[in-house]
Amino acid sequence: MNTTKNVALKILQNGIETFKMIGSSAALPEQVIAKKSFLTRKRGAIGVVRSKEDLQTPAGVKGYVVTSLETLLEDIPGLSHWTPNVYNYLGYSDEERKHLKGHEERNLQQINTFVVDIDTKKQSYTEILTAALDHSVGVPTMILETPKGFQVYFVLEKPLFISNQHDYRGLKVAKRISENIKRSLAKVLQGVDLSCNDFGFFRVPKPDNIRWFSEEMLFSLGSLIAWSKRQDDDQGRGLFVIETKQPMLDPTQSEWFQALMATRHVKGSSGQIGRDNLMFTLALACYSAGKGLQETLNLLDEYNTALSVPLRHSEVQKIVRSAYKGKFKGAHQTYIRELLDEWLPGQEIAISNYVGGWWKFKKERKDRVRSHYTEWEEDLLLYIQAETSVAQPVKWTTQKELCEAVGIPRSTFNELIRNSKKVLIKRTGKGRSAQTGLTSVAVLLQCALAFNQTHRATYYKAVALLQTTVENRLALRELEDQLEMLTPQPNALLNGKKFNSS
Repeated sequence: MNTTKNVALKILQNGIETFKMIGSSAALPEQVIAKKSFLTRKRGAIGVVRSKEDLQTPAGVKGYVVTSLETLLEDIPGLSHWTPNVYNYLGYSDEERKHLKGHEERNLQQINTFVVDIDTKKQSYTEILTAALDHSVGVPTMILETPKGFQVYFVLEKPLFISNQHDYRGLKVAKRISENIKRSLAKVLQGVDLSCNDFGFFRVPKPDNIRWFSEEMLFSLGSLIAWSKRQDDDQGRGLFVIETKQPMLDPTQSEWFQALMATRHVKGSSGQIGRDNLMFTLALACYSAGKGLQETLNLLDEYNTALSVPLRHSEVQKIVRSAYKGKFKGAHQTYIRELLDEWLPGQEIAISNYVGGWWKFKKERKDRVRSHYTEWEEDLLLYIQAETSVAQPVKWTTQKELCEAVGIPRSTFNELIRNSKKVLIKRTGKGRSAQTGLTSVAVLLQCALAFNQTHRATYYKAVALLQTTVENRLALRELEDQLEMLTPQPNALLNGKKFNSS
């Protein structure tokens, strides 16, 4: 199938008609079949422009409306940008029908893809592929080269249809996923445009600008939501943020706040939720109520002075400043309940839901258990990325120096290596002469995908070395799976045989 047509079909996902309503060159039976298959779903429209300058004219976006795949494929050679996500309808803002209107987010019919704009060519498209694999949602569906960089497409298996239910909750969730994808890539790649319109105009895919396309690499909405929730958890915020049309009430006027402010016997001891936690929770409530930092400090200073066992003034200042860093949006219901149960047991005190749901705390990293290993793995991958290249894919050092550089305990490092699907290791020598070699699936993939034969030879040598380590079995299996997806002839890169990763 024609590459451009295949790409357009995969991205648009039947969001627009297959053939023109009038003047189609398709045979009548084909048109009839297509119309019958479309009876169950409404068809929308996309916008296209002929040059980047047309996106920024004084009168708005200069372009035209496309409602069929047939028209799009005929016109693609003369187009520069399109809207890969489909709108319910589009029209024109002028009588000459030159400038588009209706391309607002709330007019979206369906979201087909998330697109990340990268405004530099300091990294190759293979580096983008491996960065997405290691540090984001996975290998993208498509990468286009632009005059100044790249655009990376993550296409959904099935479109997300947008409605106005629950104040456009689906759109808000999609925007949060888009933001998290961009932020995850910005941690490891240069030039990621975090302010780029999530669902606006992007480069049109053409044979001469497609650097990577895999129709198998599609993303389920459920898996993206789960991934995005994990990202939000690390930032201490929730995924579903729904605005309320009810007026915001002041949490400092709530029953629970007043009850805690009236306690005088609160103290702190090991293993007990005490003064620090209570004052931090009160400070968060003040912050979410919009009170100034000094006002909150005065309030908690007064409260602290009235305690039977008060804190030092400097400690109160530290608590309030921490609450006002903006890391958390408000007090969490679970912590409020624990404080009430600890210091006001037996009392029935309501915890009002003032702002559509309290935001949750992010525990300190040292206090988290299972996510702890995920974070250490991320740190280790960042270290590997910084210390290796396609020319030298394995970083050699001592385990002591390695653990000190990453800041990871040795016991944690060893457990991580045993269970990691991304990190590979090779140990040589004993005692003072012992060396530890470290690399990742992403680095090896980059070597394998490189056109340079020297890098390919380096890849084969590294794999042969790493295959002798039992701890690498999971990562080698992952490397094998990724190669089979990323290469049309995987055996050429598997050296004619499967990895011995059992």
